[in-house]
Amino acid sequence: MALNLDMNQLRAFVTVAELGSFSKASQKLCRVQSAVSQQVQKLEVNLGSALFARGPRALELTAQGERMLAYAINILDINDQAVARMTDTSCKGVVKVGTSDTYASNYFPGILKRCADRFPDIEIEVHCGYSVQLWQRYEAGELDVVLTQGCPPSISSELLHSESLQWVCACESTIVDKSPLPLALFTQGCADRNLILNALNRVNKAYRVSYHSTSHAGILAAFSSGCFVSAVLLSTAQGGLRILDHSEGFPVIGNLDISLAYHDKAKDSPSHRFADTARVYFQSLSAVGREPNL
Repeated sequence: MALNLDMNQLRAFVTVAELGSFSKASQKLCRVQSAVSQQVQKLEVNLGSALFARGPRALELTAQGERMLAYAINILDINDQAVARMTDTSCKGVVKVGTSDTYASNYFPGILKRCADRFPDIEIEVHCGYSVQLWQRYEAGELDVVLTQGCPPSISSELLHSESLQWVCACESTIVDKSPLPLALFTQGCADRNLILNALNRVNKAYRVSYHSTSHAGILAAFSSGCFVSAVLLSTAQGGLRILDHSEGFPVIGNLDISLAYHDKAKDSPSHRFADTARVYFQSLSAVGREPNL
């Protein structure tokens, strides 16, 4: 007889995995901690596998837990889509979203598809720009949702994704042998640019910024030409690139933290619907370590 997965058990499991804590999960699910723990334990019994390694200080997914998390997120997403459609909980309205050109180009196709499938009556207006300006516009009330890096402490937000910037050039390029190193970077005002230059300055590596762009496509074109070195998030780059590291004299740059903030927290608001869709998308991205299948 086939095993049927319980949605409540899956939701408890995903929430605990997302927050890394049974107590935090119980608060988010508005249930007592023992009930959340029991739901996860029942799921483990039904599957015949331990999903979490429970240590004295840390709660970590097992190998089976990592595998199950990707399935569970997608199952819950399909379940929520079906419920929204069949119970007519879709909403209407315009949501103004601020993000970077890079994130719009790489993450938004998946987010927008999910949002269109679940909430076809929401109109989405995307505003691209550098993070400082986007957060200023959000505080001024000009944007409903912002999904980008560099969130100031004055704004309440949640971390959706964290990834390290990696040095790259074209596969067959010998540009790394040049000194000063020719760089392709975003123009002044982009936080990535400051991180990259600070890393090079720390190790006294000679460079010159030979190419400037305001778009992600422009940066990809530059280093793909073989004439420049740049630094990107690997999740936003195509194939045919060579990753450079400390063995070739390239220092660690650090992580970019992508945050989400939105004003209207009402569950039936367009802002909340979009934010929840983005949250599920990045959970899937983290679970499988790549662009999730839609």
